[in-house]
This record gives sequence, structure tokens and C-alpha cells, in this order.
Amino acid sequence: MVLLPLLLTLPPALPPLQVGTPIPALHQQLLRQGWQLSPEALDARPIDPRSREIKRQLPSLLACSGTGAGFCAFDYVRAGERLRLVAQGAGPLLRWQLGDTWGGRGVVTP
Repeated sequence: MVLLPLLLTLPPALPPLQVGTPIPALHQQLLRQGWQLSPEALDARPIDPRSREIKRQLPSLLACSGTGAGFCAFDYVRAGERLRLVAQGAGPLLRWQLGDTWGGRGVVTP
């Protein structure tokens, strides 16, 4: 059957993305499933001490806002796809973006 080899070459699905999932645990799941740090995350050099500490723990950190709630973005790529996670610091997952599609808290879907 022609479809079987095609199905075997597809990358594994995303881990369940749910608001409240701890970012460190989700980071490990993504790496086990073949996601890699995006080139932008690899090049990110946070300047404030709080962001530098998060970057040491979670090298996928892209950036953190300097004011307000202190939201941070974490960035991954796999097989031409981009996944961005947003959390308050290194806390629980709040929302995410896979390609052009957003999910999570505060996201309104049509």
C-alpha cells in the first residue's frame, strides 16, 4: 500500500498543548519528539538578569517582555514548522502559535 510508507515518515504529533502545562516539561517533550531550538532562539541573547536565568534553564527562550506581566516566548522548529510558546516567565503555558494558528488563553477562534 502506498500510504503506509508515507505515514511512517511523518513526524510525531505535538504533545498535548494545554494551558497550564509547565514550560520546562513541555520543552523536554518537544525535544524528545524531534523539535529543535529555532535559529532565532539559538541567537537570542537576553540582557536582563531574569531573562538570562530563564535562558540558562530553557535555551529555547526567544525573548521576555521587560514590563508588565513578564511574558516570555519560546521558539522551536521541526520539518519546516515553527512552534512558539508563550508563558509568564518560565511558568505554565498560556498560549502557543503553530504556523499561523494561535491557541490557548486569550485566543479567540472563529
